[in-house]
Amino acid sequence: MMRQLTDAIAQHVLDVHEGNNWTEVAIGPTLQDVTWREATTQTPASPNTIASLLHHLTFWNRVMVRRAQGVGTEVGAANGFDIPAIQNEADWQALQADNRQSAQELAAAIRAFDEAKLPAPILPTYASAYKNLQGAVEHLHYHLGQLVLLKNLVRSTHEPA
Repeated sequence: MMRQLTDAIAQHVLDVHEGNNWTEVAIGPTLQDVTWREATTQTPASPNTIASLLHHLTFWNRVMVRRAQGVGTEVGAANGFDIPAIQNEADWQALQADNRQSAQELAAAIRAFDEAKLPAPILPTYASAYKNLQGAVEHLHYHLGQLVLLKNLVRSTHEPA
């Protein structure tokens, strides 16, 4: 049986992280020239930093992996914004690598998902598996927009006059 829909959703997850998605903007390329200091700079526009948003996305990628595997996960009040301290470039690079790994994990979980179960709740009391898995892609795009805006804000407010 050809698994077109789950393969397409999984590819969208990878494309929003790596590039070649319909927006022509992606997480990895957007962040590749961001320094650890830029990633941890808070602006007046948001309580979040680039690094905290990336940690949140990594957290949610893994929540969705567990949901796709039929495992409920307690999200908690921090909602994945409880980022460990980023104190140097190595910490920042490790956070980016972990995000890329979480994207691969989510794409694999979506590809492994039984496409016949997409209309059914992903877990009891939840919306359909389709809404959850496609919603994960939408969530990534939403925060990608924030990452782009924060990068521009950090750079515009910290450039020499």
